[in-house]
Amino acid sequence: MKKILIAFIASIALVLGTGAFVGSASAADYPSTVPTKPSVPKTKTVEPGETFKVTIKIKAGNAKVNGTLTVKYNGKTYKVKVRKGVAKFKGKAPKKVGNKTIKYTFKPSKGSVYKKSTGKSKLRVRK
Repeated sequence: MKKILIAFIASIALVLGTGAFVGSASAADYPSTVPTKPSVPKTKTVEPGETFKVTIKIKAGNAKVNGTLTVKYNGKTYKVKVRKGVAKFKGKAPKKVGNKTIKYTFKPSKGSVYKKSTGKSKLRVRK
């Protein structure tokens, strides 16, 4: 009986003793690992000189991402904030009739786990 009791106490001490040396699990950040995908808005048709608005949604699964959208349009570069996965760009159509391309690059917030992504949309200027 003594041997069983000593073995039992020794096994409890062994189990409790090893638990003291094990640290808690830590979840380290994995920057730039989650891919993002910007939406491609429908081609907008506007008149020359008219103000237009393009809404671009940045998706990363079911998460709402934040960051900056760099928009290149008509030879100029614009910065638009992305909040909860949505960026709204306002611009003015050129006076010339024709098709224009709006290119954009999403850059996530600093320290974020999301990746950069790019996309483009079309703008049709007609009278």
